[in-house]
Amino acid sequence: MPAFEYEALDERGRKSKGLITADSEYAARRELRSRSMAPLSLRSAENRQVARSGDGESLMDRLRAQDLSSRELMLITRQMSSLIGAGMPVAETLGLLAEQGARHHMKRVLLAVRGRVSEGARLSEAMQGFPRSFPAVYRAMVAAGEQAGGLDAVLARLADYLEKEEAVKNRITGALVYPVVLSVVALGVVALLMTFVVPKIAEQFTGMGMELPMLTQIMIGLSAALLVSWPFILAGLGALVVVTVLALRQTAIRTMFDGFLVRLPLLGGFLRQVEAARFARTMGILIESGSVLPEALGAASRASGNLAFRAKVETVRASVETGRGLSDALQASRWFPSLMLFMVAAGERSGALGEMFRRAADQMEQEIDGAVTVGLNLLEPGIILALGGVVVVIVLSILLPILQLNTLALG
Repeated sequence: MPAFEYEALDERGRKSKGLITADSEYAARRELRSRSMAPLSLRSAENRQVARSGDGESLMDRLRAQDLSSRELMLITRQMSSLIGAGMPVAETLGLLAEQGARHHMKRVLLAVRGRVSEGARLSEAMQGFPRSFPAVYRAMVAAGEQAGGLDAVLARLADYLEKEEAVKNRITGALVYPVVLSVVALGVVALLMTFVVPKIAEQFTGMGMELPMLTQIMIGLSAALLVSWPFILAGLGALVVVTVLALRQTAIRTMFDGFLVRLPLLGGFLRQVEAARFARTMGILIESGSVLPEALGAASRASGNLAFRAKVETVRASVETGRGLSDALQASRWFPSLMLFMVAAGERSGALGEMFRRAADQMEQEIDGAVTVGLNLLEPGIILALGGVVVVIVLSILLPILQLNTLALG
């Protein structure tokens, strides 16, 4: 049954908004009137088109049209897995989750998906109306579970996958809080020294007519330039950010940029490992759910945010479709680690390709976790050393003239 978002006046003339399910817009309006409410507007919960002629969607409507967050999707997936595994039909499961949904946009999405399922669409097809809430790889995994008759098991694997990603994201975010705060405070101290302390010291020394050390002259020049040009610097940085964001929206430029990142020393190897682990995890879930290999490769490529990696996987897919072995095609891409290639080859020979992909993902994720731990442990002292060095240079530029005065006085 379709879902509609409504705006109506109650008996006291107060404006209220909410969600209602009905067979049609006419039936929804009739249901609202039966509740002693005067409907002002209706819009489909799926496409958010205003039903009342002549009405456009306001800015606040667009702001409220949120998509499911990664955490919300994780929770919904886990709950769907449990309820469907207990024998509850998909439509009833979605309706129950919508009733329990704490946020308006979550109810909107779930009710719209339930409406399409009630009309006879499969769950994966119903989710296509919300591509940003349910990514392509997510829908592909759900479709594979529906075809294999094990939707609850696939949803359970998906929930495990999403929970792992959420845990890693939360861990990295939590570990970066202190270094970020430290960096902001240190940069604030540097800015304070350069804009207030150094100019005051410069006034004192220049009035004495003494020859200042080279380091002090450089700091005074930088301070003067910063005081004069800081609005232009901020504007330039803002323009650079805007231009960069707009440029990276171009597919060709984004592909070149992603390819450049993965070729960088240290960082490039880590990024390749991350993409390979995500690829292996996705392939393991899809193949164990019953997806055929070319479709699994296509979905796994869409799961990546790195366009250079997507191009590599699409090349692998084209090679597999011509009859080449998967392990050989992956090796020719020169992206994946040797351990994963060995395990994929073993999986092809034994017929347990999905399991081998899953084991390879487990191994690579352990290595990534270790690398993240080491990197975060080194980040904090690195920031302290770098910004501490800047502060030392500034303080030294102030102390050198004072020491020079003391030497002249003693002489």
